[in-house]
Amino acid sequence: MKEAVVEKSLRKLSRARGQSMVEYAVVTAALMGFTVMGWPFLVQLLNALHRYFNSIYYVIQSPIP
Repeated sequence: MKEAVVEKSLRKLSRARGQSMVEYAVVTAALMGFTVMGWPFLVQLLNALHRYFNSIYYVIQSPIP
């Protein structure tokens, strides 16, 4: 009787451990996938920001009021 209870509780623990590993793998894959897919967009955003600041400095430093 006692062995059956111990075996049942061990099965529950192993299933819970497996579920957490699956969730961890899914979340990690999603984060890495979104990072890789979003990388070109991030590069374009940084280039646009750089051009914007360069244009502001050009206007500030221009001799024409």
